[in-house]
Amino acid sequence: DLGCGTGAMASILAPNVLKVIGVDASEEMLDAAKDRLRGCANVELRRGTLEALPVFPESVDAATLMLVLHHLPSPAQALSEAARILKPGGRVLIVDMAPHEREEYRQQMGHVWLGFSEEQIQKMLTTAGFTRVKVHALPPATTAKGPALFAATARKA
Repeated sequence: DLGCGTGAMASILAPNVLKVIGVDASEEMLDAAKDRLRGCANVELRRGTLEALPVFPESVDAATLMLVLHHLPSPAQALSEAARILKPGGRVLIVDMAPHEREEYRQQMGHVWLGFSEEQIQKMLTTAGFTRVKVHALPPATTAKGPALFAATARKA
C-alpha cells in the first residue's frame, strides 16, 4: 500500500492477503495507521518516499496507490519504483483524480497535479515497464463533491 496514509486500504487488504507493507513519508500518517491497524499482525508499516521505496526489488505481488499520485512531484518515478518492487507479472492498482480545474486544491490540500488524463497514466505506466494497462473512469458517487476518479491497472512485464 504505497502512500498508505492512515491505513484505510491496508485495513481492507489485510484480511485477504498474507502480508501488507504500507509505506508513507509522513510520521503522523504512519502513527494514525498504527492506531487503525492495531491487531493486524500481517501489516508492516515503513517510513519512506514513493520515489525511493524501502522495499526489496521484485519482492511483492501487487502494489496499490490510492489517491496519492497527485501529491507527488514525480509520479512517473513513483511508478518506476512500484515496478522495481513488483515480481514479474505483479500488478499495480491506481485510483486517482481525473483532470480538473480546482486550482485551490494546490494551496488547500497540497496537490501538485490537478488530476491525470488517461493518456498521461498510460504513458507513465508503459514507460515504467508495465503492460496490459487499463484505465477506467469510476462512476461518481451521488454525494461526491470532489473531482471525478479513475482506476488504472497494469502488470509488470
